[in-house]
Amino acid sequence: MEILFGNSMTVAITRVLAAFVGFILLLLGVGMLIFPELLASALFAVSARAVGTSALRSDFGALFLGMGGFCLVGVFSRFRWLLLVPSVFLLLVIVGRVISALVDKFSAWPIEILAAELLFLVVLLLAVLSYSRSSKDRTRPPELGILFSRGFLVPVAIVVVMVAGALNMRPAIGTALFNTFVDNLMARSDIDDLSDGLHIILAGTGSPMPDPARTGVSTVVIAGDHQFVVDSGPGSTLNLEIMKVPLEETDAVLLTHMHSDHIAGLGELLLKAWTTGARTEPLRIMGPQGVQAVVDGFNQAFSLDAGFRHAHHGDAVAPTSGAGGQAETIQDFDEDKGTVVFETADLTVTAFLVDHRPVEPSLAFRFDYRGRSAVISGDTIPTDTMRHHAEGVDLLVHEAMQPKMLSAIKRASTKTGQAVVGHVVTDIQSYHTFPEQAARIANDADVGHLVLYHIIPPLPFSILEPAFLGDSRKIFSGPITVAQDGMLFSLLPDTDDIDKAWLLR
Repeated sequence: MEILFGNSMTVAITRVLAAFVGFILLLLGVGMLIFPELLASALFAVSARAVGTSALRSDFGALFLGMGGFCLVGVFSRFRWLLLVPSVFLLLVIVGRVISALVDKFSAWPIEILAAELLFLVVLLLAVLSYSRSSKDRTRPPELGILFSRGFLVPVAIVVVMVAGALNMRPAIGTALFNTFVDNLMARSDIDDLSDGLHIILAGTGSPMPDPARTGVSTVVIAGDHQFVVDSGPGSTLNLEIMKVPLEETDAVLLTHMHSDHIAGLGELLLKAWTTGARTEPLRIMGPQGVQAVVDGFNQAFSLDAGFRHAHHGDAVAPTSGAGGQAETIQDFDEDKGTVVFETADLTVTAFLVDHRPVEPSLAFRFDYRGRSAVISGDTIPTDTMRHHAEGVDLLVHEAMQPKMLSAIKRASTKTGQAVVGHVVTDIQSYHTFPEQAARIANDADVGHLVLYHIIPPLPFSILEPAFLGDSRKIFSGPITVAQDGMLFSLLPDTDDIDKAWLLR
């Protein structure tokens, strides 16, 4: 043992290896700060949207930076015993993985991650051992004395007993946690506490291209006592329910056009709006020419389901008079004024034509409430009509597509022989707006805040957002937000402020 670990060659090798481990951990920590979602995906962790990203940056970033820092200080100083600190953390990480394997019964265990952690632990322990054997000072360091003292071992034993007991009592603990979860689930939502004003909730900000971070496009607008849902893309209704949007209180669903990614969630939305509040009247579905056929189709597709639900729950939940939707076609457009589709003393909702050919007609909507305003673009190329109707609005929610990223997809599709994908990403560039073009509209129309949604291509990691924006910030000096599901923008009367919050955590 003395010959193996006490010679200078072994000390040098283990020191170099420990330094390598330290640099790897340090890079992981820096990576967590810069692109947390990317590393979380690689490490089999899942980011819970914005709050999850924040936790990845802070908690995981601190863990890796701390371990890496102690490694490097231990290697490049005479305090080699500091390598025990990251060793303890790595040991705890490995214990956690073993417990997860025993308790969760994962079919796919991240063997490669565990192997790397074990390797790092072995390297650090060998570095400590070789140093201890070669050091002239053979007295046991005070750190080891602490580790083997009663004051340390007793708390460790208590923690082990508590963990073992908690694992054994999982059914009881799970029941208690579920009861608490249900109480929180049924509690008032953040939406219930919104002040009077114009509130824009992004329920879905994606596109037809699969995006792990975004569902199909859908936006909720709350203006005083009135609530509207603009478009109903696939998966968006689930987000609405998670955010506790009171679907039964919806005045109308406003459809910008009849592309599938804007209407595919409509059947689910109609069902939930009906049964969550026992509506006695069908939900108004307002849109351009073709809305009648779409609504009739969803009504027919869900007619059997509606009958079953009424038979099961009766009028207390599913009165037959409230099932489905009632279509209303928006027409007779004035190019300068648009068409007012909803109006009260304080609120005006205006539909106006945009250019999404060959999809005709295609609409955008402007909301004016007590001196605050917002425009939701739908799908369109840049148009003077959009500039005109967005003039001076506080918030412009505009679709955006990044052509350089689509060109990269085109090149990849050519290499892999996926001709259809390449054809699609080329075609769609002819009837959408690029980020710089949306920024130009916002600048020319003197918009307060630009929000880019209907994101094409998908942006699963936040580090991709600057590349997606391109030169947009050079064109529009106001704030620009790349939309994510769950964002809330609140425009309160008698102010110029836009408050921002998250409803999906």
